[in-house]
Amino acid sequence: VRSRRQRQMCIRDRFKLRQKLFITLGLVLIVGFAVPSYLLNQEANNQVRDEITSRLVTHIDSFVLYYKSSGADPFQAAHEYAKASGLRVTLVDKDGTVVGESNLDMMRMTQMDNHISRVEIQAAEIEGVGVTTRYSATLDKDFIYVAQKVDIPAFSFVRVAQTMDFVNLLVTGRRQHFINILLLILFGLLVSVILVDRWINAPIREVANVAKEIGAGNLNSRIEIRSKDEIGELAASMNQMAEKLEADITSIKKMGQVRSEFLGNVTHELKTPIASIVGYLETLRDGALNDENVNKSFINRSLDNAKRLEALVTDLVDISRIETGELTMKMQKVDINPILVEVVNDACQRTDNVNVVINLEINFDDQVFVKGDAGRLQQVFDNLISNAIQYTDKGHINISVHSEKNQFLFEITDTGLGIPDDAKKRIFERFYRTDKARDRSKGGTGLGLAITKHILEAHGSSVEVESVEGKGSKFLFRLDIYAEE
Repeated sequence: VRSRRQRQMCIRDRFKLRQKLFITLGLVLIVGFAVPSYLLNQEANNQVRDEITSRLVTHIDSFVLYYKSSGADPFQAAHEYAKASGLRVTLVDKDGTVVGESNLDMMRMTQMDNHISRVEIQAAEIEGVGVTTRYSATLDKDFIYVAQKVDIPAFSFVRVAQTMDFVNLLVTGRRQHFINILLLILFGLLVSVILVDRWINAPIREVANVAKEIGAGNLNSRIEIRSKDEIGELAASMNQMAEKLEADITSIKKMGQVRSEFLGNVTHELKTPIASIVGYLETLRDGALNDENVNKSFINRSLDNAKRLEALVTDLVDISRIETGELTMKMQKVDINPILVEVVNDACQRTDNVNVVINLEINFDDQVFVKGDAGRLQQVFDNLISNAIQYTDKGHINISVHSEKNQFLFEITDTGLGIPDDAKKRIFERFYRTDKARDRSKGGTGLGLAITKHILEAHGSSVEVESVEGKGSKFLFRLDIYAEE
């Protein structure tokens, strides 16, 4: 059984933002309508009472002037003034006896109760003017009474009264005026609620719905941005988050695919030299070791495959460290000339193809200083020159350096097989081969160009390729000239 607090929390959770807003504004409207209505009603009553009182006091003063100038007796004067003004006029002497009453004849007037104890008379005795509202049993109506003490021998108090019908009419009119104002305010608040719901709640609901869709896996969902306010900024951030999430997931899927392809390629590339070595060794073990015509050849082939396997493992370690960020570059001042001389000399010693000439086109008097990692830059030149050697059966390979503003341009040009147009964008991928059968016959690990690309990117550069199939290729990149700090 859930506790009372838990039930209350569940009830609160069921109310959404829009419902909470309408409920809150509804309570505000109720309180804001009821309280002002009560206060305004009291204010209207007080205002009307004060105005009627002031008006009746003025009539009392007018009656006194009329009485003094007319020469009529109190009873007659009360009747005549009441007839002219529409008011009830009562004249009371100092003992409380009614000596003039406009709404009664003489006989009925003499039967009226003594008025000395009336509230308004008592107040007039003390303060000069007294005001009260009550029901008149004599005339069977509600009246507002205003009494004022006067200095006249025939009577001491003049009381003027007006029925509450007129007072109520004024109060109702003013109350209606106030109600109309409140209704106008109420209408404005309701319009405000609708606009708030449209401008704030609706966009927030859209953001929430899109967030739910993204959470459910629909990464193509986007929020329509309709404003530049905070909600618009939130929508833009949500869209950016969705785009980044979609890109990250796509990248993860692609990485998974690349990883699978990478493992497949690595397995294949490792199995090929291993299988060759095992085959040669088994043949030697089974009797070929004693055959001088084949044993030396098989041992040399096994050694070549072992070197190929070593190079492959070395390249795999390098590219793995580069792509995971574990391989850091030791940036310093590097003289490129001796590196190029060493790489070209090694390349000339490795190749036995007399139909290929390797030319190093540099001016040894010029200083070619760049900022970089000497060992990794040597690896770049070695990979590019080795790649040129592998795919050039005859002709030449030229390595040149040119100065361009604040950079050096390095070019490795060959007259080899060339690269098909559709393969130029992919040759820097790991294990990518334009013609797998032909490329494997040429040797290599299939990782040299990928490693070269990553090393140059770490130096703030990039490698470009220009090639015509059947005529040769040119690989070029630029490095910043070293500047003394």
